[in-house]
Amino acid sequence: MVRSVFDCARNRMRFVFREFERIVVSYSGGKDSTCLFWLALWEAERTNRKIEVFFLDQEAEYAETIRMVESVMSHPLVIPRWYQVPIRMTNATSHRELYLHAWDPATPDMWVHPKHKLATQAIEGEYPDRFYDFFEWFETQDKVPTAHLVGLRTFESMNRQRAMLKANGYQHYQWSTRCKGAPNSFRFYPIWDFQGSDVWKMIADNNLEYNHIYDQMIARSGVNLRTMRVSNLIHEQAFRSLAALQEFEPDTYERMVRRLGGVHCAAHYSHERYVYDASELPPGHATWRAYRDHLLATTDTSVIDRFRKRFASQPDDEAVYQHQVKQLLLNDWEGSLPRTKKTEKDLRKVWWDRL
Repeated sequence: MVRSVFDCARNRMRFVFREFERIVVSYSGGKDSTCLFWLALWEAERTNRKIEVFFLDQEAEYAETIRMVESVMSHPLVIPRWYQVPIRMTNATSHRELYLHAWDPATPDMWVHPKHKLATQAIEGEYPDRFYDFFEWFETQDKVPTAHLVGLRTFESMNRQRAMLKANGYQHYQWSTRCKGAPNSFRFYPIWDFQGSDVWKMIADNNLEYNHIYDQMIARSGVNLRTMRVSNLIHEQAFRSLAALQEFEPDTYERMVRRLGGVHCAAHYSHERYVYDASELPPGHATWRAYRDHLLATTDTSVIDRFRKRFASQPDDEAVYQHQVKQLLLNDWEGSLPRTKKTEKDLRKVWWDRL
């Protein structure tokens, strides 16, 4: 019997609901998490249960994304876990203003969008103020064994594939991993084998509500379906969306420019060769290493020593130098940018990780 990836995902969801009483769906407003949410909601309706939906609001979000989040959080079978609390987001658009201090209580008049009544707006006690650390902290708050559903897909990147296929999953299922700080809780990836076309087919076949920023991306800027992202607007892999934000959501763009340094520059030059792009060497530099050294010598940043330390531990290879150039151009001092497929291919025999 041949089963579609959609049928497999529904079966995985039924399995998770049988095994766990508490279900938490990670939601971003994007296409993948939209499919994940509906798969979980259908199972919740079938079993007469409620689900929790987790969204960490990064403030620098599309207004359309917030509309989607509000719609999901308002569903009667959803327990909202919408967090609008102070966190620091890396600002890929500027070498001087390294962070967006999202939801800074000192500047409420500057927030990109207002806080919502369904959101948690304050947390008692200490919590990590960085994005991924917050996710892990949230999982440590589990009082009972919990299934955290995540909409990652192996086809998106090798980094995501490694994250999903590592050991210590639930009952050795490959599409699961154990939560670090909650030994009785697990992350599950029910759509791990979906391709992008499968995501859109599920949305179309079931007439699901989705983020219409995707429509804008296709109609106005011809963005490739595979590369479209609706994550926060200053993310290392999403900031090029700023170039079209003036057309998509002019009010959001105006608030972003007022809110954060570098936004206006990124909006105008994000698609210019050599400014934020490391796809080809600029004139005057014979090698990627020479260009990297030039950037290291001229970059005005308070974190230059961190770049130097990380680069010193990495192999001498032009593919590596090219990736380092990309990190310098995007001020990725934290090492968040994933290695490209070209880099992976060139470095089959030598593995390196960020410090």
